[in-house]
Amino acid sequence: MTMRSIVLLSSLCLAGTIIAQAPATLTLDQARTAALAHHPAGRDGALYMEAGELAAKNAGSAWLPQVVATGRATYQSEVTEFDLGAFGLPPITISRDQYQAGLEVRQTLCEFGEDHTRREIALNDARMQTAQADVELLQVRAAVDHLYGNILLQRENLRILHGRAVEIAARQAKVESAVRNGVSLRSNAEVLRAEAVATHEKILDAETALVQTVTSLGVLMGVPVDTTTTFVLPASPPQERDTADQRPEREVFARKGQGLDLGGSLVRRRNLPHLMAFADGYYGRPGFDFLNNDLRPYGLVGVGFNWNIAGFYTQGRELHRLRVMQQVVDGQRERFELRQRSDLERQDLEIAKLDRLIEMDRDIVESRRTIRETAASQLENGVITAQDYVGYQNAQDQAMLDLELHRIQAVMARIDRERILGR
Repeated sequence: MTMRSIVLLSSLCLAGTIIAQAPATLTLDQARTAALAHHPAGRDGALYMEAGELAAKNAGSAWLPQVVATGRATYQSEVTEFDLGAFGLPPITISRDQYQAGLEVRQTLCEFGEDHTRREIALNDARMQTAQADVELLQVRAAVDHLYGNILLQRENLRILHGRAVEIAARQAKVESAVRNGVSLRSNAEVLRAEAVATHEKILDAETALVQTVTSLGVLMGVPVDTTTTFVLPASPPQERDTADQRPEREVFARKGQGLDLGGSLVRRRNLPHLMAFADGYYGRPGFDFLNNDLRPYGLVGVGFNWNIAGFYTQGRELHRLRVMQQVVDGQRERFELRQRSDLERQDLEIAKLDRLIEMDRDIVESRRTIRETAASQLENGVITAQDYVGYQNAQDQAMLDLELHRIQAVMARIDRERILGR
């Protein structure tokens, strides 16, 4: 199913759920669907096909009878006269004012497939433009994936910062109590108070960044989205080893190649003779019997042909030009495939790296949590300073953030791999 088909089928289902208000929950698929439906390229495909079908019908109309209405009135300075006095007959004089009005009909009998080729060219061009619109939609999908992944990362960062603020506040309360009881230094309380303020500053920065990213996603989707919306981490797609893909660029290259083949066929066919039948009917004077000076109907029927022999002068060069253009298209396809293979290999390495990092992050988080809990007890007993405790807290928070960051990145990397393959 093409990107355009997905847009047309799914946008109707989504429209009734997120039109006037921010959705309570927004999945990645819903965000993609809304963005693709909102983007102008999502409508371009249907318009291209409609225009192509109309052009194809116009090309096919060449087989319909071609009717031309003609008319003229003339006055001639001199005409032919026949003096028949020697035979005892009155002279025959043709009128100087002459009139002709009528219809000329031409019906194609054989044009060796030229009109059919023109219809195929019109439809092929429309399909190519539709595929180009799908390429643009794939870029929109990539932008949505990027923003959605960033939102997940920023929300996780905020969650950890809020947890850190709660933990610092709890430590600060206990240290303040210890200071009042004379078992801890005032400097320890001040260190924790400063760290609490710094944490709230980080929360403010993170919230601002989240609002900006969510707003950007809403603009792409064309619907209001805010930070109250729940964003769901997508399920990780299976990492299949096959490289079969459905990238719309391949359809573009295929249509370009087919267009060049059809162009070559058209060059050959239009230089062949065209057979036709014709019928001309007129009313006026003089008719084909120019000796009859009366106003009357007259006409003719017949068959004939047109043959543009001069077209052979340039046929060879035109066919050579089309072969050169085919080589250009082949080069474009090869460059695309090279970039795609490179992107795919890089993405596979990135996924493998992130999977290894996640395994190590879990061990690090467990160790940092144990160390931080021990440090909390030591702080309460005056064994270490608040500055030391803050260092352990920072290390734990960073380890937790790294784990969640790598976990989200691993899922989004697999999703991006599917995009590289056009799936």
